Amino acid sequence: MNQKKNPVSINPNPRLQMFWLSGWGNPNSAHFKDSVSQLVSLTGTQAECPVQINPRRVVVRYGGSVAVSCSTSVPHQGIGWEASEGAVPMTKDKNLITWRVSELKEWVIKPICFINYKTGEPCEVKLPVTVYKTPDSVSISTVDHSGPMMEGEQYKLQCDVHNVAPVQYLTVKWYKGETLLNQTTFTDSIETPVNETVTLQIRPDRDDDGAQYRCEAELDLGAEGPQPHPKSLSKPLNVEVHYKPRHSNSTETIIKKDEVILDCTVKANPAPRYTWRSDHLEEEISSSVLKSSTLSPGNYTCIATNTRGSNSKVFIVKSTGIRPTFWTVLIFSHLLLVSLAGTQAGCPVQINPRRAVVRYGGSVAANCSTSVPHQGIGWEASEGAVPMTKDKNLITWRVSELKEWVIKPICFINYKTGEPCEVQLPVTVYKTPDSVSISTVDHSGPMMEGEQYKLQCDIYNVAPVQDLTVKWYKGQTLLNQPTFTDTSKTPVNETVTLQIRPDRDDDGAQYRCEAELDLGAEGPQPHPKSLSKPLNVEVHYKPRHSNSTETIIKKDEVILDCTVKANPAPRYTWRSDHLEEEISSSVLKSSTLSPGNYTCIATNTRGSNSKVFIVKSTGIRPTFWTVLTFFQLSVALIIVM
Repeated sequence: MNQKKNPVSINPNPRLQMFWLSGWGNPNSAHFKDSVSQLVSLTGTQAECPVQINPRRVVVRYGGSVAVSCSTSVPHQGIGWEASEGAVPMTKDKNLITWRVSELKEWVIKPICFINYKTGEPCEVKLPVTVYKTPDSVSISTVDHSGPMMEGEQYKLQCDVHNVAPVQYLTVKWYKGETLLNQTTFTDSIETPVNETVTLQIRPDRDDDGAQYRCEAELDLGAEGPQPHPKSLSKPLNVEVHYKPRHSNSTETIIKKDEVILDCTVKANPAPRYTWRSDHLEEEISSSVLKSSTLSPGNYTCIATNTRGSNSKVFIVKSTGIRPTFWTVLIFSHLLLVSLAGTQAGCPVQINPRRAVVRYGGSVAANCSTSVPHQGIGWEASEGAVPMTKDKNLITWRVSELKEWVIKPICFINYKTGEPCEVQLPVTVYKTPDSVSISTVDHSGPMMEGEQYKLQCDIYNVAPVQDLTVKWYKGQTLLNQPTFTDTSKTPVNETVTLQIRPDRDDDGAQYRCEAELDLGAEGPQPHPKSLSKPLNVEVHYKPRHSNSTETIIKKDEVILDCTVKANPAPRYTWRSDHLEEEISSSVLKSSTLSPGNYTCIATNTRGSNSKVFIVKSTGIRPTFWTVLTFFQLSVALIIVM
């Protein structure tokens, strides 16, 4: 027999049936009026409800399984679970029942264990359930920027977390290397999956060159949640920072000994080029190290320069205070004569080829031969050296896999007359770029006709840069081709820019940049080229008719064509005293148009332009002389006939 529930029940469920049967549920009874407030406070409070839920809170992955037991140690008229999934009907025969779902696919679920006392007192306990989902993906990117960053300038990083729940338990952490920089939490109480985007402002310096930034999405679901906390990590974002040279000190004093070494090497990105200035230098030196036994005392200024700036350092070379004796001068002069004897002009050896160009990691070989008697011939080199031999007139320097950027092989020979000499083989080791990319600087979306924009070409990891030419193209038209004077032999990254001011003819144009290595006659032919993907340019421009007026002679049908090229596509408006309705088409076509003026206005977001069509009638009124002439011709024709 079904029990009827009281209509004022605060929770009209089967677990209250025994309460109403007991007489306490009669709204006219004194018991009801005296105790209703106590009932409301007792119902649903776990502290006064004699049931135990284990565990007291549940954390479950979306689609996962869950099981929670509800038990009581007091006599009762029924115990059960209410839930949108896994409900357990009320039973009188058990003191422990389990709510169970094998595959939970509800984001919001509120299971309730209820019990009806034997004394007629009902109560319930809600089970807090947190359904969670780790993100589908976590990604990091720079906002409105590509390519190397500049030291001291501000940039924004963005972390995108896709499809995570619940967001109130999410923490997004920012790392540089292993250092925690920042962490963001969320107050949104939504329980279904959401996408979240957080940003981080950075101002990189030279120490950040090569740093790796990453962001991490962590779900801290409390003690009942999985341990350790679920974490989803982005791929690292490798940051390259361009910064100017900066020496640790601006001056250095060197006490002159047998050999002087002035080391100007400084860290910078891009790699710097070096220039030396001194009254004591007779030739231009581009090396970072000045090494000599003949430097005079005095000041030697080294300037290190890259695209970010320059920095100088002064080396003060001081004498030891010892004057050379007559014999010292004599010995030095003799050594100088011996060294001069080793110049290529008077050295009877031939190197073939005279210059070598080799890809980094590639193979190289060069022959050294002589036709004169000798005491020994050989190759000196950091790789592929050939020991001196007396039995051959031709020897080969060979490296199967050259992995030195700077190598200076020298073929030497000792005459039978005792005169030594040597010839150096110039070797150029090259590397084509890892990538060449083109982008717009500080701009996205369509360009506006007549405004100025900057394009940027980034060339990564190319050597040697002094043989590099970057070519800018619009379609097949060459626009510009900068070259480089940097004498660095090792791979560098280069960035070049191009200013453009597009017009309507550039709408749909493709810009690209090309990195070409011209390594001379000994280098690969054709020259190695690396091409960027094309940059498609959309240009917005206002309508502009080729002429402002057009005269139409009215015939059976009149066609007024106002169509004009513009981007975005224009809308059209017609104005005339002879038009009775609004027309938005670009073409006005009719056989009933009256003679007169018809003005068409073409308009888009960039501006408007109008054109006037003058429609004239074909009707001709004969003048007096026209009639007279026609009459005379008619009379003459009759006479002839």
